[in-house]
Amino acid sequence: MRVKRRILGQILIELMEIKAMVANFEEILNRPASTVEPPKPLPVGTYHCLVDGPPAAEESSQKKTPCRTFKFKILSALKDVDPEQIAMAGGVVGKLIAGQGAGTAFYLTDDSAWRYREFLVDHLGLEEGNKTLRELEAEAPGKQVLVVLKHDLSQDGKRVFHRVDKTAHV
Repeated sequence: MRVKRRILGQILIELMEIKAMVANFEEILNRPASTVEPPKPLPVGTYHCLVDGPPAAEESSQKKTPCRTFKFKILSALKDVDPEQIAMAGGVVGKLIAGQGAGTAFYLTDDSAWRYREFLVDHLGLEEGNKTLRELEAEAPGKQVLVVLKHDLSQDGKRVFHRVDKTAHV
């Protein structure tokens, strides 16, 4: 009985989240097109972050290389982040650093698996033992990490965006 209630509760929460997404989508579609702008990049520097949920299993757009992408929720900006830039960004606490474009992807190939292990063990501080990478990634949500952002130009040179330069242990 408890299991059924818990499952029904989870389904209800998911349905509410879907309803909120649809409402947000409708709100976006009702905006005047002249007010739509590209997102502004987060300021360069180091951020104290939380791994927000499990990694998403994705693949690169060009070569279709399998990868895991993480979402990092900003807890605070460190001293190397310009306070004026933080104010211009409307604050940074609670914002997400996410997606392949932001550099949160770890590619799963023989030549790059060591980077994923380094992130999970050395940067997130997970106990390696005899665990597989899959077992370690399951422990990543909720762990803290330092994320260093840099700015890059889009391929067409028209836009600046933030990108993860590196991560480190807190």
